Amino acid sequence: MPKPGTLPTVQAESRVGTPSLALRGRGLRIAGILFLIGTEALLYGFSYPFFSLALEKQGLSNWLIGLNASLAGVGILFFGPFLPRVIDRIGIGRLVALLFAIPFLSFAAILLRGDTFTWFAARFIMGTCFSALWTTTEIWLNGELDDRRRGRIIAASGTLYAACQFVGPVLLGFSGAAGSLPLLVAMVPLAVGALVAALLSDRGGPTPGLEEAEPAVSWRLAVVLAGPILFTAFVSGVGETAMQSLLPLYGLAHGLGDAAASGLVATFALGEAVLVIALGWSADRYGRRLVLVVATLVAALSTAALPLAIGHVALLQAALFLSGGTVAGVYTLGIVLIGQDFRGQRLAMVSTAFGMAYSAGSVIGATPIGYMIDLAGVEALPIAVAGSFLMLALLIARPGRRDPDGS
Repeated sequence: MPKPGTLPTVQAESRVGTPSLALRGRGLRIAGILFLIGTEALLYGFSYPFFSLALEKQGLSNWLIGLNASLAGVGILFFGPFLPRVIDRIGIGRLVALLFAIPFLSFAAILLRGDTFTWFAARFIMGTCFSALWTTTEIWLNGELDDRRRGRIIAASGTLYAACQFVGPVLLGFSGAAGSLPLLVAMVPLAVGALVAALLSDRGGPTPGLEEAEPAVSWRLAVVLAGPILFTAFVSGVGETAMQSLLPLYGLAHGLGDAAASGLVATFALGEAVLVIALGWSADRYGRRLVLVVATLVAALSTAALPLAIGHVALLQAALFLSGGTVAGVYTLGIVLIGQDFRGQRLAMVSTAFGMAYSAGSVIGATPIGYMIDLAGVEALPIAVAGSFLMLALLIARPGRRDPDGS
């Protein structure tokens, strides 16, 4: 069994003359997985505003539209515990193809029926599939990468995801939210994604790091092995969701207009799109855990600086840019560390737990912070988020534990 930090077998082979054809095939698989990640992000960015606008046009109340949106985020908490077993049973490529095909059928069901129950059932199914796609494509990409380039490529995939997610609402602007056209527009990339995933599954060889023999892994063991990394995902989910959803309220409370308050979120998101690449490159060059600790501290300090910077435009933009880049970068660096330290069933199990921890933080994060704002004022937002990342920095800076099995 490979120990955490060792390279998968395929890397050792490449150093002694792996055939160039095999390397090219591996490069094509990586490119194909990145294409699937971009397609997934485009659909994610398309579906959220589409469902809200389409249901509003049908006259549904705001709370029902909010409930429909919530259904998209909770499905992975039910399906996630079974995800590693499904990957092991049918293979990750075939599973990804199914996770594209099932939302295709869900959009087709809306197109054919269109009643309220179908809209809600389809949203739950699609949300579950999109969340599972998020996790499985990360696992697939991590398993294909050699350790030398892991940080840079995973960081690039994060930037690709952010860019394609931005394209989704733009595409919706052209298709509109009424009638059959937006449904058909969404079904096209879903069909292409299912086809590409099926081709990668059929033509690709075993995925390095996923096909290696591993002893059975329990969820308890996954938490023991990767507790600090899972807490990283949870805190990232809390911080990113709270900042994106509550920053406009923070700006309004400080006298900004609607446009300027919304612009705070745009600056935060811009940092996410730009700085993640730099963090991935630094992680490959200077060490993943060191860069993770530094990024976590910068996230805490830049977020804590918001009350001091709010009256100074340049300082505020700089603080938000750093906060957005490092809050998102902490999540990306966690994914890089999982790929570095785990193989086989452990890679699938810990990656799934990581995605579920982030989803849990996203679902519950903004609510208690919003309640703290009601009790103590808007400065509770940067203080709570900064405090969470400071606790995380202290936790991950501690020396790592050894495996319970002694490896």
